[in-house]
Amino acid sequence: MKKILVLGLAASLAAGAVIAQTIDRQAALDSMVAAEHAFAKTAGEKGYRDAFLDFLADDSVIFRPDPVSGKEWFRARPVSPALLSWYPILAEVSLAGDLGYTTGPWEYRAKGADDPEVAATGNFVTLWRKQADGTWKALIDHGAENPKPASSLTASIAAAEPAKIDYKSLPKVDVEAERKGLAEADRAFGKAAEKASSAAYWSVLSRKARLYREGLQPAQGGEEIRVALAQDPAAMTWEPAGAVMAASGDLGATYGIAKSQEKGKEGQWVSSHNYFRIWKKQPDGWKLVVDVLTPRPQPVEKPVEKKPANGG
Repeated sequence: MKKILVLGLAASLAAGAVIAQTIDRQAALDSMVAAEHAFAKTAGEKGYRDAFLDFLADDSVIFRPDPVSGKEWFRARPVSPALLSWYPILAEVSLAGDLGYTTGPWEYRAKGADDPEVAATGNFVTLWRKQADGTWKALIDHGAENPKPASSLTASIAAAEPAKIDYKSLPKVDVEAERKGLAEADRAFGKAAEKASSAAYWSVLSRKARLYREGLQPAQGGEEIRVALAQDPAAMTWEPAGAVMAASGDLGATYGIAKSQEKGKEGQWVSSHNYFRIWKKQPDGWKLVVDVLTPRPQPVEKPVEKKPANGG
């Protein structure tokens, strides 16, 4: 009997060793999406300020309008009666199952759930990172404001493919080197955009890329993307303020401030937009899967003080 128990224990330990060597990407995807739903549910129950404090990572970034610490910004805000509600319709995780993103529609009611008027609607994009304790925290949260679509959007979250992956088959990468390489790819993208912004975009967009622009529904597909790119015809460039990389080196993100050239080639460069991008490593290099570009508030010009004609 003891021998049977020992053999059974050995088999269990062996099975555990096999499990420990396998990454369950589908479970990672499901738990990340569940975290997004829990985030939204908490916002409805406790208010969106406290929900963000609960679900943002300690090193999270939001745009107000500069990239700032998400936790610090929300801690300094008073509790609001407003209701911010949302749900994910698309999501994806890295091969290592440690980094992923969600996106979907949001709406804002200034006076809370009973407010009959929806004050604003749009789409969000959130970058999530799995923590040491296995929970997911939001690392970057951004989005664009746009009219509510004619019909409700439904979740079309694709299954993780492959659903499971052996640790040994993961790319062997220097994560810090990959992170720096992604930042450099984004920087080179910005240099190319100085000369021809649309052409630069087409050279890095993935086949299923989604673009988010103020006033437009998320653009996916050739014609929609052409319309979205036409929103910002001025020459543009940017410098990444930060980059994030998955442990597997296949999924990453960059963010920063873009500059546009006013009044043609002779105009000055002004900080005009915030950007947030999610990239996937392809055989031919880094390709954009999500691009959020939102206008920054323009500085108000102070009126020139006119002196009396007599100089007094």
